[in-house]
Amino acid sequence: MTPIFHGRKFHPLCSFRDVSWPEIPKRNSQNNIDKNPDGTLHNQITCYEYIRTQAENIGQLELRKEMIRQELACRAEMAEPSFERVLRKAYGWICDHGTSVGRPALALLGLWFVTFFAWQGWAADEAAITTWDVLYHTGGRMLPLVSGHAYVEEQTLNAIRAAPPALHVLSTIAAVLSPFCLFLMALALRLKFRMSM
Repeated sequence: MTPIFHGRKFHPLCSFRDVSWPEIPKRNSQNNIDKNPDGTLHNQITCYEYIRTQAENIGQLELRKEMIRQELACRAEMAEPSFERVLRKAYGWICDHGTSVGRPALALLGLWFVTFFAWQGWAADEAAITTWDVLYHTGGRMLPLVSGHAYVEEQTLNAIRAAPPALHVLSTIAAVLSPFCLFLMALALRLKFRMSM
């Protein structure tokens, strides 16, 4: 059941601990019992917006954070099939709408593992490249503030440049996606430490 509190002011001592929020109706679900998921989603968004503003007024930042998450999840389900919907859904999967630090950290770690082991498999046949060189190269490509070639010897650098194009494409993908994962981690950490948005 959608929580309706319109017209009521929350008391600073009111508690929403251990509350089970209603399940978000799926717009395209075959088993959808609700005949009008868009109407239900719109009602839930309105209710979550109201609870969020009331939670902010009484200083309950955890409740506010949960309402932001619920509201964004409803908006992702309500979005028309388009690139925007894909982005909203991806935002929910990757970082649980800005509340999960672990998910983007796991995505970043998985991306680095794939890149590292791909380069390590190629470097096994190259005498000029050690495991530390591969570690430095792949880690340096994924961290925006670290230069991957600042302290690499010329012979190692030439061997890396001669690597197959597929490895360079993989490194480029990792270099492009890693700042997004770091940003999503920072966003979730900001909410975890209760800083205002």
